[in-house]
Amino acid sequence: MEYYQEFMKYLEKEDKENSVNYVMQLVSGRELDIVTLYDEILRPALYEIASNEKEQSITIGQEHMRTAIVRTIVECCYPFVVMERGLTFEAHQLNQKRVVIYCPEDEYHEIGPRMVEDFFALNGFETLFLGGNTPRENLIELMEDLQPDYVAISVSNYYNIIPAKRSIEFLRNKLTKVPKIIVGGYALDNKKNVAKELGADLYLKTFEDIKALREEQNHEISS
Repeated sequence: MEYYQEFMKYLEKEDKENSVNYVMQLVSGRELDIVTLYDEILRPALYEIASNEKEQSITIGQEHMRTAIVRTIVECCYPFVVMERGLTFEAHQLNQKRVVIYCPEDEYHEIGPRMVEDFFALNGFETLFLGGNTPRENLIELMEDLQPDYVAISVSNYYNIIPAKRSIEFLRNKLTKVPKIIVGGYALDNKKNVAKELGADLYLKTFEDIKALREEQNHEISS
């Protein structure tokens, strides 16, 4: 994608100003919508940063700077998320379903799930993002207070699959009312029956998966 190649020219120089300005011009000019931006530019950029497979590898410092630039872009996009949602839904059409999104203990890769939060928002969900490295012991009081309909747990690092499973077991054992539990993230890609193996209810990977969940809810409400 031409936009991706141009963006990477700036990102690979750790040029924050031009990286952000380039993307925001595309979004504000409606050359890119949020889903396309995330799926075809920012997500591949994060994968490229993480894989570090180019002939000239980057340092940890460069990796952190590039990741921080992507994080800044995602935060800058939030007003456009709200705008796109407003163009898609009237106020009475928002499904009023609440989803809490977080990463288990020792999972610090939070930009992916932060983008997923926007995907849920674009589908009319009320979203609450708790960030990375969320201790499960601190979840119960928060969950009892918020009473979410869904909890989405993101796992990017393969080493954190077991902590994610323990978090799910903890929620099921401790909560008075257990919401439907969703899992996703890079570490779970292409794993068969991953939701069942982790004790979750659903595995969602894409914007289209979240859209399908919303449409399923709408069908249940109307039937």
